Amino acid sequence: MISLSPDCILTKTTGTDYIMIAKKNSPEHTAFLDKLTAFEGFFTDSHAHMHMSPLVEEADAVMERAAQHKIKRIVTIGIDIEDSRNAVDFAGRYDNVYASVGVHPHDTVGFPENGMESLRELLKAPKVLALGEIGLDFFYDHSPRETQEKCFASFLGLANETGTPVIIHNRDSTARLIEIMKAELPAREKNGIIHCFSGDTDLMRFALDNGFYISYAGVVTFPKSDELRRSLAFVPKERLLIETDAPYLAPSPYRGRTNEPAYTVYTAETIAAETGMTLEETAELLENNFQSLFGDRL
Repeated sequence: MISLSPDCILTKTTGTDYIMIAKKNSPEHTAFLDKLTAFEGFFTDSHAHMHMSPLVEEADAVMERAAQHKIKRIVTIGIDIEDSRNAVDFAGRYDNVYASVGVHPHDTVGFPENGMESLRELLKAPKVLALGEIGLDFFYDHSPRETQEKCFASFLGLANETGTPVIIHNRDSTARLIEIMKAELPAREKNGIIHCFSGDTDLMRFALDNGFYISYAGVVTFPKSDELRRSLAFVPKERLLIETDAPYLAPSPYRGRTNEPAYTVYTAETIAAETGMTLEETAELLENNFQSLFGDRL
């Protein structure tokens, strides 16, 4: 087990001289793109929604831009039963796209009576790596909390039964999320991913003790995300992953625009700087981590 001390606070920093890429076509941005041209490594976007609008309408172009930015692999994530079917279908169109199937907490209010059997069948589909995204969201409360919790517990039971890793969504629900996971999902060496990690130390502590990987999205590149960047100092390198959550949460220097897998590299560059690694070392590390979690499913 890997544990954080109970009194841990996110104040540690690497002290790098990294200059944040805040604006498109700035000198820093141009220098990074020049560096990327000669870069021989590659990255995986571990959480995107490629089968959703507006990405799916121009999928071939988005996939080409991803390749140009050294993104070798993409996992497209389902958020309800029908959407998960679309994710599986999309993954079947591209050799380097995989899928995860699940029901987002926002959508649990409409979860059908035969939904668990549908999920069980979707997990058998080719190229499905995980069950998710699933979890709790007490910020928007688009579904009643009781409904979210009941569905979440059922989904974790299915993951445990089938031996499937999970992809966890959490917003303003950490205490209850952990309570349900403790009750329904035993600690496993490869339990899954905490998606779009927000810097929550309680969730980090639980995740690292229970076989989860921590995935950072483009928020880590935002100028005011100092605390989130500091949290990188407390995540063991062998538990790191990165993602876009495209089409949402575009990183600097594309903040406010439609996100896409090509932009994974900006999160990678920020993590490289904050952890004192080169971009090449970061790429190798992240690929090893992805293979460690999903290698037997690829």
